[in-house]
This record gives sequence, C-alpha cells and structure tokens, in this order.
Amino acid sequence: MTSQRVARVMGSLVLVVLGVQGVLSPLARLGLARTMPHCVDADPVAASLGTGLRVLAAVPDCPHGSYAPASSYHLVAQVALTASVVALVLGALALVLAFGVGLRLRGAVRDLRQWFARRVRLAVATAGAIVVDLRRPVMVPVPVRGVRPAARPHVRRGPPSCSC
Repeated sequence: MTSQRVARVMGSLVLVVLGVQGVLSPLARLGLARTMPHCVDADPVAASLGTGLRVLAAVPDCPHGSYAPASSYHLVAQVALTASVVALVLGALALVLAFGVGLRLRGAVRDLRQWFARRVRLAVATAGAIVVDLRRPVMVPVPVRGVRPAARPHVRRGPPSCSC
C-alpha cells in the first residue's frame, strides 16, 4: 500500500511541476497577451519543430536564433496555456487525494449532505403539513335559526283576514 501511495504522490508531483513549468513559460505569457511579438527566440530543436508545423517562420528581419511567429502561433500559445493550467489543477487535486485528504474531504461532504438532507426533509415535512392542513375541510359552527311558519299558511288568496 505504501508503494502505491508513493507512486501516486510522485505522479501528482510530476503533473504539478509540468503545470507550473508550462504556466511560467514565455509561451504562456504570449497566450495571455493580445499582441504578437515580431520575433521569438527559440532553441534549434523548438525552431525545427516550429517551422515544420508552420508555427514559426524564418525571416531575414529577425536576428540569428529568432523566428517570426506564424498566424497560428497565438492559438498554439493559448492551447499550451490551457493544457498547463489543467495539468496544474489536476496535479494539485491528485496530490491532495494522494495524501489522504480526499477521504476526510469525502467524509465531510457526506456529513454536510446528510445535514442538508435532514434540514430539507424537515422543511418539506413542515410545508407538507401546512399544505395538507389547508386542503382539509374545517368545521365551523354556524348558528341555525329555526324556520318560522307563516301565521296562517292556508289563507293565500283574497284580502287579508283582518281587513273586515
């Protein structure tokens, strides 16, 4: 188990170092900048690779050992910067997980999720009880008056009986 942990730590350290190296490179600074330089210094291996991929061009205006950037140079610089940042972030995350912080973090997230679920369940149950109570019919006491019968219901036509 210890050799696996050492291998994880070493792998994540390699990713972090590559990410830091890529972020601090001049190519990454050009990826952030909006302007292109007139001439770029490059070692012979990078120059041959850059001219072969048509990212760099040999021009007589640039001094010996420097090359003019092609139109795709800015795009390559942005891709290199993005890859470096991704490697740095993934390496840092892998390093944190390799040291066992991930287990504690996972436990903390699980506890937080359970706490949140309890609170939401309580709120939903309370809201459900309120809604259910609103739907239930409520018995309201209503005073009932007795129906008063008419004085003489059989006299319905003609003049009133007291008019004579």
